[in-house]
Amino acid sequence: MNKKFKFLFLLIVFTFVFITTGFCTPRVAIMDFDNRTPYGSYQLGTGASDILTTELVKLNKFDMYERDRLNSIVSEQDLGASGRVDAATAAKIGKIAGVNYIITGAVTEYGKTKGGGGGHGVSLGRIGYHATVDVRMVNAVTGKIVFADSGSASSSSTKVSVFGFGGGQSFNEKAATETMRQAIQQLAEKISTLNLAGSGKVSTGGSGNTKAILIADVDGNTITLNKGTELGLIEGTVLTVKRKGKVIKDPATGKVLKIKYKTVGKIKVTESEKGYSECIIISGSGFKVGDIVK
Repeated sequence: MNKKFKFLFLLIVFTFVFITTGFCTPRVAIMDFDNRTPYGSYQLGTGASDILTTELVKLNKFDMYERDRLNSIVSEQDLGASGRVDAATAAKIGKIAGVNYIITGAVTEYGKTKGGGGGHGVSLGRIGYHATVDVRMVNAVTGKIVFADSGSASSSSTKVSVFGFGGGQSFNEKAATETMRQAIQQLAEKISTLNLAGSGKVSTGGSGNTKAILIADVDGNTITLNKGTELGLIEGTVLTVKRKGKVIKDPATGKVLKIKYKTVGKIKVTESEKGYSECIIISGSGFKVGDIVK
């Protein structure tokens, strides 16, 4: 009976962690990338966005939005191709799709170079492949670009011919695509390390927690917090400010049983950077430095 109880308890805990983690997972959509190279037509751009989608799914850090549904929204709303929209339009698409972030991008370099050498009837043919992909990640709530970077990769292959036999170098699409995949994998790894806000949840804690969000300054209607984007705070987030009140202790051991908190009011984030956030007061009064934000 005891073992069954323990198993049930662990199962409940695991389920709770799984659900809450999934709820906080940022929802991300990737638009078809633009192809700004003379190779591959538009299909090169869509191929690049497919690769990034696959790589981010493999990393299991985001809730990925179905690209076919996104393309339908873009078509229905007549919002254009991903590589040619600005951050404001991307944010509009994100809001319609119900996602937190939109990724746009472009293949800016893709192609091959040739080289060779040899002598005495032996020749060496060398072909190199290079790819560069640029991406932007836009916050669908604020329209701000939260990430922008490029990924580049190169590869090469060599063939030998003897008196004209066995040589010959032609474009290898598989090798070129693999090079582009390597460039995109770099970007996927970087994106996976970002501390992004998910479904409106932000990390908070008590005043003894180093990750606790606290009021650092009060200046009229402006509130400055001691945390920012590193804890997922973004513009538009509404937060509740609490103040530590009565502490209830066990009279026998002195152990803290419960801490009562008084609600001071609500604030909304208007600007957020790494290390701090600025907010405006929505309701309440008497805010003080050290008040806890939930």
